[in-house]
Amino acid sequence: MDFSPIMSYIENTLRKEKNLPGCDIKIMRGHETLLRYNSGVRDYDGTQAIRNDDIYLMYSCTKPMTCAAAMQLIEQGLIGLDDPVSKYLPDFKNAFLIENGKTIPPKNTMTIRHLFTMSAGLNYRRDTQPIRDVIDANPHAGTLEIINALVRSPLEFEPGTRFLYSMCHDVLAAVVEVATGMRFSEYLRQNIWDPLGMKDIGFRLPEKQKHRLVALYECDGTPHYDPFSSPREFNLTDCYESGGAGLYSTVDDYSLFADAMACGGVGITGKQILKPETIDLMRSEQLKNYTMDSRFSCAAGPGYGYGLGVRTLIDKSEGQRSSLGEFGWDGAAGSYVMIDPKYNLSIFFAMHVRRWHHLIGFGHVPLRDLTYEILGL
Repeated sequence: MDFSPIMSYIENTLRKEKNLPGCDIKIMRGHETLLRYNSGVRDYDGTQAIRNDDIYLMYSCTKPMTCAAAMQLIEQGLIGLDDPVSKYLPDFKNAFLIENGKTIPPKNTMTIRHLFTMSAGLNYRRDTQPIRDVIDANPHAGTLEIINALVRSPLEFEPGTRFLYSMCHDVLAAVVEVATGMRFSEYLRQNIWDPLGMKDIGFRLPEKQKHRLVALYECDGTPHYDPFSSPREFNLTDCYESGGAGLYSTVDDYSLFADAMACGGVGITGKQILKPETIDLMRSEQLKNYTMDSRFSCAAGPGYGYGLGVRTLIDKSEGQRSSLGEFGWDGAAGSYVMIDPKYNLSIFFAMHVRRWHHLIGFGHVPLRDLTYEILGL
């Protein structure tokens, strides 16, 4: 198979035309690597080439893994999709709204399903006074302690009435901790990372691995990038583990997860992390019964709805090449995962420029469509 069209797109469009410093892609089908290609530089000086073992911040590509972990617990009956969140996090019984200047309890019960679908009424503010108070009192506050502070601020809307991109998946990670009695990272290690052979992934980059982290940039709206540095941006303390945006990983490691999800939950190691029917549920449209919030966005382009924590393709009327039910997500620095169980196909693409999608729009779509074209699918 000739993957030169993808390499040409990376070199001519992303690198040359858009001045992207560097990127890395891996395409797998049925546990076989079809393409591994990287281009560009990994340091601010522009002297070191991208390497296969480079590490990237996953940002919101953390979310599909958090949701997969929670789906494992649903398979096992440890949590239920329509259980109240307060069953696991009792402080959430105190959730409230502000209406006409008055504090009122929500009419709808916030459920685990609402966390998956980001329809719980939460927002993505990580600087609220209750959160600041917790961190000021304990700079080493953990996930549960900080998550409980979320409901000391008002909800944005009645749970289950609309979508709002929010900290729902951070809350879902806290639910996993309570349901299993394990720290979230340890649960992931025992039930996803180790079974799939993933070794370069986590919430805290060890000192000995920091030299492998690719230089991170911020895009200012033109093909120009400035160095970006924001410690604890999502992992709010040294003990907080953000289920929504906290992971780092290599392309090779994350691709092992994507490949397993594309192959009925079975990894390259032969270990199964999810049942095929659970993956099917995860990628089934969940928000069709009410209007999608206008702030819903997805860097994979049009035609997508929202499943249990993942975008899912529900409409191919604009010529999308992937299968209905193809699913995945993207991250704030440009990472992108696409998973297609129909063809056991996965794509994982990594780069390290925040706000990149404001510059070149839906730039991941050609990677998706060129892959299907090359494979004749």
